[in-house]
Parts: sequence; C-alpha cells; structure tokens
Amino acid sequence: MKNSRFNVFVRENNGNELVYNTLRGSISRVNPELAQLLKSKDLAPLNNSSLVGLVEDLKEQGILIPPRLDELEEYAQMHRRWKEGRENVEFNALLTYDCNFECPYCYQGRGEKGQQIHGFKSMSPELLGATKKFIKKTTANRGARKLELVLYGGEPFLPGAREMGRELTEEVSEWARKNNIAFGLHVLSNGSLIDENIVQWLSGYRTRLQIPIDGDPEMHNKYRFYKEDRRGSFEDIARVLGMTRGTDVETHIRISLTDETYPTMERLLDELKSRDLNHVYPDFCYITSFTNACADFESHTLSDLKLFRIMPELWRKAHERGFPLDIRPQVQPLPCSSVADGSYIVDAFGEVYKCWELVGLKEHMVGRIDFDGNLEKTAVYEDVLERNPVNIEQCRKHAYLPSCGGGCVCKAQWQSKTYHTPGCGTEKYLLKDKIKVYTETLDLTDKPTTQAGSFRLQKIEGRQQPKMSHCYVLV
Repeated sequence: MKNSRFNVFVRENNGNELVYNTLRGSISRVNPELAQLLKSKDLAPLNNSSLVGLVEDLKEQGILIPPRLDELEEYAQMHRRWKEGRENVEFNALLTYDCNFECPYCYQGRGEKGQQIHGFKSMSPELLGATKKFIKKTTANRGARKLELVLYGGEPFLPGAREMGRELTEEVSEWARKNNIAFGLHVLSNGSLIDENIVQWLSGYRTRLQIPIDGDPEMHNKYRFYKEDRRGSFEDIARVLGMTRGTDVETHIRISLTDETYPTMERLLDELKSRDLNHVYPDFCYITSFTNACADFESHTLSDLKLFRIMPELWRKAHERGFPLDIRPQVQPLPCSSVADGSYIVDAFGEVYKCWELVGLKEHMVGRIDFDGNLEKTAVYEDVLERNPVNIEQCRKHAYLPSCGGGCVCKAQWQSKTYHTPGCGTEKYLLKDKIKVYTETLDLTDKPTTQAGSFRLQKIEGRQQPKMSHCYVLV
C-alpha cells in the first residue's frame, strides 16, 4: 500500500488534521501522530496486526491505495469520460442581450459598448424554433438521459424574452418527459421582473434560481440600478426573495465581492436575516475584468489573495446567521461544464459558445446553429475540448487536480491567450478553507472514531460521486 497522491492535509486549531482526498471526495480527521506518519511516506509502522482495522479505514477513505494504482491515469480517464460523456447535456439559452439594469461591471457590455458588441439583440421567433430543434436533436443523437436547460441573458424575464423562455422550457421539458429524459431548469435573473406567477411556474420545475445582490441596500443600489431612471433595486429584489420562501425554488444570491462591496457584507447578512430570508444560499463570488466590456471596472476588482482571505470568514458569518451554504468540496473531473462536449450556450444571434464570460466575443465562438437545428462548428470547438489538465505540467503534479480540473478556462485564456494553461483561482486559494469551514458546520457527534495504538482516525464523510461544476457559482 502507499499514500494517495491526492491527499490534502488541513491543520485544525487543536493540532488534529483533516485529510481530504480530492480524487475520492472523502473527509477524515486524524490525530497528529497519524498525520505525521502519513506525510512521511514511511508506512512500515502500519504493518502491525493490531492496526488492521485502522488500515482498512484508511483504504476505505482512499487515503491509502494499492501500490500499483496509477491515480493520475485514473483521474485522466475520469476527465475523459466526463468530457466526452453522452449521458448528460446542458443547453444555455441567452434569450436576449437586452437588460433593464446597467450594472457597471457588466461583462457583456452596457451603454455604447453594449450597442457596439451586440446591439441588445433578442432571439427571433425563427431562432427560438431552431434552438428547440437543436436541443431535441442533440439530446436524441447523444442518447442523453438528463437534460439541463439554463435561461439567462441579458435579463430573461424582459417582455418578449419571458414568453420565449416559457415556451422553450415547456416544450423541451414535455419532450423530455415523453422520452424518459430527466429535465432540470436553472435560471439566472436580476430578479426585478419576477412576480408570484413566475415563482409558481419556477417552483413547478424545482428550479435553481440565481439572483445577484451586491452588498447592503445602499451599496447594492449603487451597483445594480434600473437603466431607465437609475433607481436602486434592493427593495424589489428583497421582495422577490421573500416570494420564493417555502416554494420548490432553490434560491441562490450571487454576492459580488469588490473593494466597495465586501466591507458591507455583514450588514447585508443582517439585513436579509431581519427580513426572514435565511432560506437563500449566499454564494460569495468574485468580479473579473476579463473582457473589454468591463475593463474600466478593473480598479474595483480584488486580487486573488485578498479575495480568498475574505471568503472563509464570510462563510462563517453566514453560517452563524443560519444561512445554508453550498461549499462542500467536490470531486470535479472538469473545471466547469464549458469544456464538456455536451454543453452549449446559444446566444441571440444563434452563435454558440462554451464559456459564459466569452459570450459575444467572436474569436471564442465555437459554432453556429442553422434553422434546422444543426450545429456548424468552428475550429475553436475542438481547441477548447482538447484542453486536458493532465497535459499541463503545473496541474498534473498538484494534489488539488481532481478538485479544480485545471482551473478556469476563461482565466487561462485571459492570462495566456490559450485554453491550454492553468486557470488557477478558487480551489488553489480556497480548498483548505472550504474543507475546514465545511467541517465546522457539521454535527460530528455521531461519527465514530477508530483508536489503534497511538493513532486515531474519524471518518467524517466517505467517498463522493464526481459532480459537474457550473461557472455561475464561483466558489
């Protein structure tokens, strides 16, 4: 037996250490003596008949593995299966580039920049029909058993876009039902146009809804205001969040951290709690200036080191106030769905992209759908799919690899002008804090501890199934 190359050790305040195996997703707690032994690579002391039970637990958690097991090849095969897999498909419908907000960090472009980039274009009825054909044809041809539809824009609940989104959802979901294909709906919206009827409709699909909030009421209103009269939107958004309480809408708030917003986070959490909005998931996220459309906002973005020093404390503060958190570290064969063969973003021009933050940038277009629902690919499509972190020297050597999948594709492109370099970010700086804070949120009183000689092991959580990450939750 030997140590897994994918063990990550996190020291707790009492001297014990948490061991997270990034390839299996297990979380264990070991005492200092066992931690020191596992880090030393000299496992001879475990060759003792009195330690058989402990050794079996370590194997079960994936901390110890067979001597000839090639874990890098195991990950490479997992990465390939998820990238090329045909069981799941995801279609993102950018129904319109238009929006009733004019947020200063908009990566798609606002004002004159937006007019130049996309002209606030909305899907035509003909393109909506082609998108339906594309979704059905692609799903059927791939033999997929699970279909996820994502509605966004711009703002997907603007008049016109709202009706298109409803028509698309109802037709595709019914087609999926008749063909025994599981259907899931995700919606990204600024929230301002959602009413009780829309909430009821979303609840019928058990929708995952994400709405941005950018700090306490005063700060949010400075960032997220109506284009027409520059009126702040906090009260409107809070009212909508209240509508989702007690429904089957899984509601997330995307909280952007900038130099101006992060000092207001505690006030925001207290404000939401005072309004009995503890049912929402607070997703603390970063703002980038990857595209020219938002380049003038760069002075407000936070450095990685500063940003990721803030997040763990915000998670703790949110947990203390009773908010649910979605921070459990996951086994991620891919960094996000953008590099999966069965994932597509169709914009209002019928152009197809892989990454949300690259939408509208023609040099990153991976194809175009015709009115018969066929995808005409560009060379970029295969270039993106050829990205393999196992072939990236910095990635293949890192214990974090199965947690980050090589990092953000957009960040790699932004920094190096290629998809084939590391896009280090969230996991590089936050994985250990995720493990620690997540464990702090658990009740571990019923988790048994194995004591063997001077060694002690507590199995907190066992192996986890791999999970697809989605870019719209950047934690």
